Amino acid sequence: MRYLGIDFGTRKIGLSLSDEEGRMAFPFGVLAVSDSLAEEVIAIVGAEKVGAIVIGESRNFKGEENLLMKKVHAFKKLLSERISIPLYFEAETLTSKEAERIQGHVQDLDASAATLILQSFLEKQKNILKNKEINNMQETNKISIDDFKKVHMIVGKIQEVERIPDTDKLLKLTVDLGEAMSRQIVSGIAPFFPDIDVLRGKKCVFVANLAPRTIRSFVSNGMILAAHTENDTFALIVPEADMPVGTRIG
Repeated sequence: MRYLGIDFGTRKIGLSLSDEEGRMAFPFGVLAVSDSLAEEVIAIVGAEKVGAIVIGESRNFKGEENLLMKKVHAFKKLLSERISIPLYFEAETLTSKEAERIQGHVQDLDASAATLILQSFLEKQKNILKNKEINNMQETNKISIDDFKKVHMIVGKIQEVERIPDTDKLLKLTVDLGEAMSRQIVSGIAPFFPDIDVLRGKKCVFVANLAPRTIRSFVSNGMILAAHTENDTFALIVPEADMPVGTRIG
């Protein structure tokens, strides 16, 4: 949905528009404050297929509404009587770095202010949507304690490690899980270990009851657990104390 941002002034208003996805705000122009202002804004709403309007709040240094805000309220009321799309108030709350980035691409101060107001609103909307998605995912992905007990996480020791030929990511691990025979586990952790020798003798946590699968002709019978962030911070999950091989986690 496309949004229209408005920075209301005493003599003119700055305008900004979002992209059709409602993600980024861009300067649109300036209109003089006149008796036909509402009609001009409504015409822009129709021409640009605007789905909602975001009007900047006008407050004093104490955070209280100033005299201009009375005109803003009256203008919002006038628009709401003539068009049936949502109208929001928004105070610009972008970081100084984000504000400088936007202002650096806008010559007109009024259009710049409208762009800041609209981008601040869009950022909040993105955060609200992201939090909803996270909450929905958490609700959807909840498991019972019985489900959790089905996952066998066990302390194991890496005995041998080899690079799998013709791949940049895969390592073949020989792992002692405290069983009669060692297991072979294939893992894509090679990029994080230029010197694979540091893995030999390392105790980590493994999922032991995954169904075996074949990766590049090598059977993998388990999974090594690790954490990996978006900025490529990587860590294997290891026991804090020197736990015996075969110790069950959970």
